[in-house]
Amino acid sequence: MYERGQITGNGNGNKMNVRLQILDSILQREMEVTVDTGGSARVNSLKQVIKKNKTDIADTPGKSLDLMRKVYQNEITREIHQILERYMNANFMPAIENLKRNGHTVDEGVINQVLVNILEAAKKPYMKQQPERPQIERFERDNHKRGYESDESDISIISHSSESKRRRGRPRKEEEYTLLEMAPVTEEEVIRWNPERFHFATRFVPAVKVAAMLSLPVTVLFNKYPRMFRYSCDEEDKNVLAEEGKVQRQAGRCYLMTFDDAKHILGAVSELLLAPFTVNDYMTLKIRQKAQQMFEKLRGKMATAQASFSFVNQQS
Repeated sequence: MYERGQITGNGNGNKMNVRLQILDSILQREMEVTVDTGGSARVNSLKQVIKKNKTDIADTPGKSLDLMRKVYQNEITREIHQILERYMNANFMPAIENLKRNGHTVDEGVINQVLVNILEAAKKPYMKQQPERPQIERFERDNHKRGYESDESDISIISHSSESKRRRGRPRKEEEYTLLEMAPVTEEEVIRWNPERFHFATRFVPAVKVAAMLSLPVTVLFNKYPRMFRYSCDEEDKNVLAEEGKVQRQAGRCYLMTFDDAKHILGAVSELLLAPFTVNDYMTLKIRQKAQQMFEKLRGKMATAQASFSFVNQQS
């Protein structure tokens, strides 16, 4: 029934095409009979059968290859699982045990998130690059709708100020400045904001990763360490870091912490778990400028507190 030159390379083979040809022939005969007898039920039934069979045909290269993928998917998945398990046992488990010895809880959710991040990073080379402009528009649209959401729902300590106040037109405070409202200020806290700490070789990590290692929301992390240095990335920063594969592209706020501060919080931790990175010179300058403002204010607050303490002692 098939000429040699008509043989196709569909993933279902040529049997499906032959089946359709037979059904088409039967349909044609039934339609001729229907003209004479006026019956149409069998014709309609045959049309439905043909339609169903056509949907099962791999009529494009993509469908053909996807059918083959389904055949081998279980084997591929099993091999990927073995690779992940090997790396987890050889590289990650020592770090996890070290974290547990330092009093941290590393549950299955944290480990699974690391594995998911590995798979997400592995698939990036095979994904089509999206045009940059639509991404930026999506960020702006999401931020307009969702306000100041944090990375992974984090809101900094200032977000406890009510939403209703912002609706009445009061200007939104810079979140770092609310750090001044807490007392007392220690020298160690002031040093963490010293702009001299930040240079081209300084390594940073997303705050959300540090929070995940502690099984905490980012909000709780910043409440627990309220004066720990953090840099809130703007849209330009987020786009640059996402293009370089250093953070995941998403709407909402993205906070960076220094790798040194992360180690201070987590104790001894493997670099593989946090994947610290450096930033470009322009972002480093922005970080230094932002830190300089808070550094001066915290230092001034500490000096005021010391002066007040000296005055009280003199009076007593």
